[in-house]
Amino acid sequence: MSKKGNVSWVKPSEPSFLRKFKNDVGYKEGPTVETKRQELPKCDEDSGDSDREDEMPQVVVLKKGDLSAEEATQLKKESKDSNRGEMYLVAKLYVCVEGHHQ
Repeated sequence: MSKKGNVSWVKPSEPSFLRKFKNDVGYKEGPTVETKRQELPKCDEDSGDSDREDEMPQVVVLKKGDLSAEEATQLKKESKDSNRGEMYLVAKLYVCVEGHHQ
């Protein structure tokens, strides 16, 4: 039988010369395995930060009948209201920019 399940590791104490050296140079310990396992606070996807004007896609109307900025805003609002997601909006914008209106 394998004894791999019984393997453990105990961190040895730090030698005094290393403690003194670290203290002299002002060394600070980096993250440990345990601190890396801590969960980061969750971001609220609906916080509204992604809807800032400088982060919005640029709307370019290439020819008559292409999707305008107002129409894009309306489609985005409708897609959020109907839980269809933004993927539909992205596809619709791509189709309109390419000129293949459906």
